[in-house]
Amino acid sequence: MSFVVVLLSGCLAGCHGDGGPPRHLLYGEAAAEFKPVRNSVISVGRVLTGTALGRRFALCRPAGIVADTRIVERIGVFAESLTFADRRNRTVYACDGGIDPAGERHLPWCGGSAGRLVAGRLLDPRLDVICRDRKGRPLAYAWIEPALGAHWVGVDQGGYTEVYEVLGGLPVRIATRKRIELARSRATFVVTQYDSHGKALIRGKLEARVAG
Repeated sequence: MSFVVVLLSGCLAGCHGDGGPPRHLLYGEAAAEFKPVRNSVISVGRVLTGTALGRRFALCRPAGIVADTRIVERIGVFAESLTFADRRNRTVYACDGGIDPAGERHLPWCGGSAGRLVAGRLLDPRLDVICRDRKGRPLAYAWIEPALGAHWVGVDQGGYTEVYEVLGGLPVRIATRKRIELARSRATFVVTQYDSHGKALIRGKLEARVAG
């Protein structure tokens, strides 16, 4: 894989008071920088089965989805998610992490989404703004379809860029605490897509609204 990461250290989880990127991810893991992108943090992603995730998947598994479904798990600075599709690849699902202010869902999950795939691609980002972080601040989750040749998706988090790897042939579930309009059920993500070497391919905004 053609990229360089640098482990960051010296600060408690998620803090970046000096204006630089956070030093740790959600569960205290040392954050890694994506070297081609200044002030960046890599959101850890991996592909595994629901069986391997055990109760973590069971807590949010929709009816009709088998336990050994292939899943993309992501753990970032302040958010985490699971993305998976049904066996016919017609619907993609997400489990979104955080605190459910209504108290209806068990940690680590607070929300979820489902979107229809057309020719293997998602037509709606399926915004979720139900969740809150550990300090009660709103979180916004959405999917983004990677552009042709894109291997990394960067999201401007205000002071640093959080970078997500494209994995599993599925849309990339991204998250932010910035530019969320709860009263209008919408959020804006400032996104840059990169090739495997970190060369920027596309920059722009994803303006998403909760589906009615």
